[in-house]
Amino acid sequence: MTDTTTAADTPTGAAPPYAPYGLDDDPASSGLVPMTIDTELGPVRVHRTSTRTGPIATLLLHGAAGSWTTWTPLIESARAAGEPLADVVAIDLPGWGASPGPAIRSRLTLDALADVVWQIVHTHLGYERADITGHSLGAFIALHLAATRPQQVVAVRLVSATTFSVLASVEHPVRSFSAIPGFTLLLAVFRLLRMGGDRGIRAVRAVRLAGLLRLAVSPLFRHPLRMPRSVVDALADEVRPDSFVRAAEATRGYGPLQRWAGIHCDVWAIRGDADSFVPSADLTGLLRVIPRATLAEIGDCGHFAHIERPRESLEALGLGSRRR
Repeated sequence: MTDTTTAADTPTGAAPPYAPYGLDDDPASSGLVPMTIDTELGPVRVHRTSTRTGPIATLLLHGAAGSWTTWTPLIESARAAGEPLADVVAIDLPGWGASPGPAIRSRLTLDALADVVWQIVHTHLGYERADITGHSLGAFIALHLAATRPQQVVAVRLVSATTFSVLASVEHPVRSFSAIPGFTLLLAVFRLLRMGGDRGIRAVRAVRLAGLLRLAVSPLFRHPLRMPRSVVDALADEVRPDSFVRAAEATRGYGPLQRWAGIHCDVWAIRGDADSFVPSADLTGLLRVIPRATLAEIGDCGHFAHIERPRESLEALGLGSRRR
């Protein structure tokens, strides 16, 4: 699954194109090797660089309604810039992509997710530390790993991180509705779809077959009509109401001010200026807890900066100038 508008043809000095790369589900195209690792949360699909070049993993954690393929535009953009990412470990989180998740869903807690991610990186793949880039839910897990394993996490790079507004919405959806109405409504819809079981899944498929899916996902992107088809198709494949609701529920009672105060590594955080799920106040709010954080807004961009604006995201996240 790949469709690409080549960024290499962009004239010198011209603004990078919007969504220049589609999603590519062929690991070899990204220089990665797939493997499946058995964990306490079930088999987890992992895509990693074939050769380990150092002790630090470049860990990529996708968001809800996503999989490892959402990182392929960023990987391709880094390669096009002559600064390919090294020691990549891109995980399909339990319940998403090719990782089915545990049979007993109550085990899918935030601590359990973080433990499994670190076991994969350290115990199974042999890395001593991790440089973590996370999107949305994956960014939340990245922050939790940095807070609970400060000696093992060397940097955190956040794309539209799940933080204050989502946490408030999950706890108090009516009271917090005005902050992120799109997320609050989506969570309510997914709760209903989950209750419907197979009927809920059939409803999602009906929307896709009717050609309405691009409209349905339009709040996620600045220019939904310009998104490569592979992106829209991947979102359709990853619409999993049960996994989405359980991920949201895992944030209940989290207490970010206390938890994240223990983060001492460098943190970069970005959001699109048209992100309907992460208000700008969430970005600046991180400075209350993590004063060393470096913040940036990506112009003309929605919730998926690493897909919509991968070149600008690389620069804003500091990925092109890492010291290994």
